[in-house]
Amino acid sequence: MHRALFRRGVRICLCWLLTLPVISLPAANLSPVGTLRSEGNVFLGGDPARTESAVYPGDEVRTEEGRATVSLARGTLVTGGKNSSAIVRRSEGSLVIALAKGQLAVSFAEGMPSRVEADGLNLSPSGSFPTLAEVAMRGDGSLIVAVKRGKLSIADLRADPVSIVAGQVITISPRPAQAPESKPVGTAAHGKMTLGEKLRTFKIGGLSHAASVDVVVGVAAAAAVTGVVVPLAVQDQESPSTP
Repeated sequence: MHRALFRRGVRICLCWLLTLPVISLPAANLSPVGTLRSEGNVFLGGDPARTESAVYPGDEVRTEEGRATVSLARGTLVTGGKNSSAIVRRSEGSLVIALAKGQLAVSFAEGMPSRVEADGLNLSPSGSFPTLAEVAMRGDGSLIVAVKRGKLSIADLRADPVSIVAGQVITISPRPAQAPESKPVGTAAHGKMTLGEKLRTFKIGGLSHAASVDVVVGVAAAAAVTGVVVPLAVQDQESPSTP
């Protein structure tokens, strides 16, 4: 009698435990958000990536001496250059590509809301599709954004969006370090600079703000479209002192 009850209790417990993984994993996390195709040294979620792999929400794609392309839903393509790192995730019905370091080229397709996050900024298409943009984080903390096609909106939580269109390249300076006794340099919370203040004060190397604007406008007007990283490479030539 007691043995029969014990066995029945064990069976019930085992059946209950077997249902836990199904209950604890949301259905959204079970489906991939895209497909990774890689060349060279590329890592997916900390492990060496295969030539073709499924990408799930929260996966980190990191390149060393390699190149990675992630095909997302409905035709959006994300290409990472060498020594780059980004995390792909879902957020409120959108796909988010969070750039941690390096550079990305993104071709935004119509039909699936998506955006790039970099250094606290949100970059999303705001015009016709496809929208092609490049984003690069430099070693000094500055952020370079180049639009090759379409229109891109750049925004943070404390400022109105700023739009740039095809042919434009902007450099957003990092927040300057402040001593504890120094006065705030920005008008946002805790003395941080708003996006508008960053754009009004950016500089290239040792040039003034006005000279930097002239350089960026000249580069945007004269640069030929020859590859994924051409605008960023041209910008490097204009500011050789920047790593």
